[in-house]
Amino acid sequence: MSLQSRFSHSLVSLPSTTQRIVIALSGGLDSSVLLHLAAQYHRSHRHLELLVVHVNHGLQEQANNWQLSCQQQAEVLGINFVAEEVDVEVSSRTSLEAVAREKRYQALAKYIDANSCLLTGHHADDQFETFMLALKRGSGLQGLAAMPPMRSFATGCLLRPLLSVKRAELESYARQQQLSWIEDPSNQSLDYDRNFLRHKVLPELTERWPQWLASTQRSVQLLQESVELLEELAESDYQSLKREQTLCSENLLLLSAKRQRNVLRYWLKLMGWAYPSQAQLEQILIQTSAQQDAKVAVALAEGECRRYQACLYLVRKAELLESELVSGWNLATTPILTLANGSQLAWQDGGKLLPPSSTQQVCVKFRTHLQQREFNAAGRVGSRSIKKLLQECKLPPWQRNRVPFVFYDEVLVAIADVYIQKDYACPHNKGITLNWLPTC
Repeated sequence: MSLQSRFSHSLVSLPSTTQRIVIALSGGLDSSVLLHLAAQYHRSHRHLELLVVHVNHGLQEQANNWQLSCQQQAEVLGINFVAEEVDVEVSSRTSLEAVAREKRYQALAKYIDANSCLLTGHHADDQFETFMLALKRGSGLQGLAAMPPMRSFATGCLLRPLLSVKRAELESYARQQQLSWIEDPSNQSLDYDRNFLRHKVLPELTERWPQWLASTQRSVQLLQESVELLEELAESDYQSLKREQTLCSENLLLLSAKRQRNVLRYWLKLMGWAYPSQAQLEQILIQTSAQQDAKVAVALAEGECRRYQACLYLVRKAELLESELVSGWNLATTPILTLANGSQLAWQDGGKLLPPSSTQQVCVKFRTHLQQREFNAAGRVGSRSIKKLLQECKLPPWQRNRVPFVFYDEVLVAIADVYIQKDYACPHNKGITLNWLPTC
């Protein structure tokens, strides 16, 4: 089967709603061949829009020349072209390659909607390198499964139509079609693990075992099937454990340890959190199995895994922020007030809270500012401690120091949208209603 036929066959898997194909063009061999194949495919599929996107990282002196070269390639083929410039800043604990890749995908995601598909030029050699790097890191099944041919991306999808094609085949095709491409000098540096595998390891393995690359491809495909099966099991477990966006910790512990880890990974992925390490997973399970009154707080990249009332929560860092700032609130000009801790407090007509008079100043404080410890809530007999009231309204502990307390002058009249001071209750819903959004 010709390379063009293999390319066309891979695009059969595109969703039926696809209206636009976005080609990620670096200007290198693989993406240049990808562009040429896509242009040929477009001749018989005119209903699809083609767009070429080049991401300029600015990491090489020739970066702007490469951008111009990519633009010329697209123009020769009559395809719309856009360039995205990104800044790559590397900290001491991150790799240049990883940060550049993340920035690249962030830029490409701008052009992918529900009716779009991103095509990248990853090929069989790339797949081998990804597999070997995962093996070096001691990755689990998900990592060893390397790159799937197709996955969701942004609100659309990402397709790798050349994933079964060797780099040597791409080079042969490019020479036959008299294509030109860019050779990035950094691709020769053995300082990068991927280049070491490409230039040192793979040639040695191929010389000893010529079918090595094909064998690796089959192994990766089998691993991907196993991952899909595990995800099906995880989805089934998740449906039985979920309580809105939380997990029932008691029922989680009834599963085998393997299924516990499997469904936790699935849940984190579903919530858009980074893949956890084995140590982090073990900590979640160890702490979850502790007594119900024990605090569960496992640090993850995006925040913490917490437990409250037999449910596990994923709490982002922003939701853990407390605030000591007092905010003035002019209800006449500001229907929605964004507080220093990122939460929002809004008001609207029609409710049980007496509105402030024209002379009263409204402000919002937090628990760290409170001097009073008791609150006489409407609908309750006598006053109760504020601590007890917050417990009774079933707010998770990490939100209690984020709760806004609304004052008219120096009088506490409302605790978020939960309690109203008895003397400021307005009958027949003739007052105002407060609405607190704990996270924005």
